Amino acid sequence: MESLPDHTPSFCSLSLAPGDVLYHQGQTESHIYVIDSGHLKLEHVNTTGAASISAVLGAGEILGPGLGKTARATQTVTAKGPTCVQRHTAKAFRAQLINDHELMARVIEMLAHRQEITERRLYALMTLGVRGRIAVALHDLVGTAGGHCVHGHEVDVPLTQLELAELVGASRPVVSSELNELRREGLLDYTRGHICVIDLKALNAFSQSLLPNC
Repeated sequence: MESLPDHTPSFCSLSLAPGDVLYHQGQTESHIYVIDSGHLKLEHVNTTGAASISAVLGAGEILGPGLGKTARATQTVTAKGPTCVQRHTAKAFRAQLINDHELMARVIEMLAHRQEITERRLYALMTLGVRGRIAVALHDLVGTAGGHCVHGHEVDVPLTQLELAELVGASRPVVSSELNELRREGLLDYTRGHICVIDLKALNAFSQSLLPNC
């Protein structure tokens, strides 16, 4: 999604350093946020304090607890690296949508795509083993948060092994073992903070073969 005009009423541009929190789970929030650059990590924190990642969003993505309605945040949103976001009041954002039908269509498409990803993840969690869940998760993340790989591979995703384990609902040792196997097969590589895709075509073909009508 393209950036919204910076003269929009109540518009605010925020620059986040790695680890900065945009808003906390349980916080009352009424703004709409659009990511200009960088990545945001969305986490659920349970009653014991353990966190699990639900998504990593990249540039152009829109988010907010109630997408404009005052609501309690169900997730904590944290910057994965240097990240810039726009903050809009609900009233200003809605007015912009009404006046810009192309923008409205892009927002609808983005939300529909995010729902599609959520449904795939649920299917994968219910029916696939850890390797399959990893492939499906990375396939989706490449499309939403992937970027140019500075390590010389096709693309990378800003995710640690622990974060990937949380995302696919498996233990870190099991995920590490599967990543090692995928690396031996020439599909993936990884660094401390990134999962690098060596053969994107092969990864996509593998993930698509696991899901119906993907």
